Amino acid sequence: MTASMETEQRSFVHSALFYHSQREYLDFVVRFVAEGMAADEPVLVAIPGEKLPPLRAELAAARAGSTAELRLVDITDVCNPSRFLAMETAFAERHSDQQVRIVSQLVWPGRSDEECLACVQHEALVNGALTNHNVLGLCLYDAERLEDDVLAGARTTHPLVWKCGSAYRSTEYAPEVALAWCNQPLPTNPSAVTYTVRKSTDLRPARSFATDYAGWVGLSQDGIEDLQMIATELATNSLQYTGGACQLAFWRQNDHLVCEARDGGQFNNLLVGVQPPGPNAKASRGLFLVNAIADLVRTHTTANGTTIQAYLRLNPARGQAS
Repeated sequence: MTASMETEQRSFVHSALFYHSQREYLDFVVRFVAEGMAADEPVLVAIPGEKLPPLRAELAAARAGSTAELRLVDITDVCNPSRFLAMETAFAERHSDQQVRIVSQLVWPGRSDEECLACVQHEALVNGALTNHNVLGLCLYDAERLEDDVLAGARTTHPLVWKCGSAYRSTEYAPEVALAWCNQPLPTNPSAVTYTVRKSTDLRPARSFATDYAGWVGLSQDGIEDLQMIATELATNSLQYTGGACQLAFWRQNDHLVCEARDGGQFNNLLVGVQPPGPNAKASRGLFLVNAIADLVRTHTTANGTTIQAYLRLNPARGQAS
């Protein structure tokens, strides 16, 4: 299979490159994007901002004469992997009449353990989310600086792995295993403040409770409004779809404020709230909004109940890649 990865039918081709140098990184990405531009295929590139200037410089010639869209995004501004999945889906659907290319680097050195787990989950879920879209996907991993478990997660979630300019089937590909591994119990905080929502009339005082705590820990006014929305949507979803109470908890974790919701329901489809919702999908619309707002969302679900944790950065500046 060559670098062009030509496909004869509508499908999602999901591949990973484990690069060992900046030169290898640039050469491969430029070639991948240039092939798309030459075929007038729209291309979305989402990588850390520090890598965008040299890429722009080397892509200048490739763009000449092509009318296809080339969108360059600083992935550290997107931050939440679930938010990026929505971006990928929207890009593919906007160009549904043709093949598109998507280059992404969701994991960079400095990502937290929670963020890395969310990235592995994203890569596992995207195999199903984009299965009916005509997309050539290239995911980038720094083989020299990322932890072994991150690289192992990439091998289990990508059916194709690049080596020496060719793509090979990954013998470790097992996305369901990766999803099970990501469904880990979430850490709790003994100093968290809690509020239990048992009925819809509890929602307003719950928002006030969240506002008071957010102000105390120093969340910005915009952040407080985001927190109110997140707490409301999570609690409302619990009331409507589990028939039971929702326990909200709030605490500060390093440079984030965490909003946690626990209820007795179980998630049967982890794509709910990640993909853009349909017109009648009220539950997924609320969860989609949470993913659109939060810097990170983690979920643990079993037959005994579900826990969702949404992270909001206390400092509005996004996480920086290094």
